[in-house]
Amino acid sequence: MTSEEFKNLYTLQDSDESITPFQNELGFSLIRRYPENTVYNKDNRRMFIKIAILNQKFFYSVDMTKPEKREDSTNYIISDGEEYNKKITNFVSDGGEFTFDETTQKVIHQPTNKSFTLNEFADILAANHLSDRLFLKRILNWFADRTLRILFWLSDSRYERIQTSIDKYHYSKGENLPKDEKKNIEPFFKYFYISKNILFAFLLIALPSAIFLGHLWIAGEFSLSNPSIVLLFFLVLFSCEKASIWLDKKIKGFLMPEEDHFAERKINFVEKMHDFQYRNKFKIKLKKNNKKNGNKK
Repeated sequence: MTSEEFKNLYTLQDSDESITPFQNELGFSLIRRYPENTVYNKDNRRMFIKIAILNQKFFYSVDMTKPEKREDSTNYIISDGEEYNKKITNFVSDGGEFTFDETTQKVIHQPTNKSFTLNEFADILAANHLSDRLFLKRILNWFADRTLRILFWLSDSRYERIQTSIDKYHYSKGENLPKDEKKNIEPFFKYFYISKNILFAFLLIALPSAIFLGHLWIAGEFSLSNPSIVLLFFLVLFSCEKASIWLDKKIKGFLMPEEDHFAERKINFVEKMHDFQYRNKFKIKLKKNNKKNGNKK
């Protein structure tokens, strides 16, 4: 079966804008409009459905996209839909839950052995996409995202999930590598390599604590003439330096991992939290969408 023959097993509906067969693999991509009563339709968003057979496994994915016209072509930019109160669910398969039977030309759900035509299967994918299937996962993703934003901020960097993923991809290809610029270090701290935001965070905590909790200090008078205070101050600077170097190394290891073909690459916690946000796995609900997408074309 060719990709064109596989595409022809699907019949376009009134809600479908276009269908494009893949060139180098068996499958197609489908651009579909959202139901008319949704805010996504009013905002000119589109569903981007992909169905493919690759390495004898059946894959699929659904994403919200934002069409952008550029001269004579239209680009579809993936969107996670976070700007909407009622969430949609972008998802991608792992190639294990469904198979495609070329004899019956139907999609088989392996756990239940139920079969569906490509049109029925596309409707099932669309219905799951329009449901908030990842409510709890989205909350965990929010915490992971905010934690990464704080960690990058402490290292004088900025984290944005989509943009960071794009940057990481370019860095892995050796493109647009960031310049290794010298840190601007104040003369007083010339012996300490400290990210300015880590130092700022320390001062933000230390100064109010000294004001309101200074009377609880038990190691002599709480003043700059106290050797204990001076020693503690420099110990904190030393700790901030170690934290800055450690965090900077972890972030660089995530963005630009060293290529060592003789050793297994270790995935650090920054990369684990980043990748966690993309593992949006759940069991597909097989209830078909009762709302008609329109007459067949």
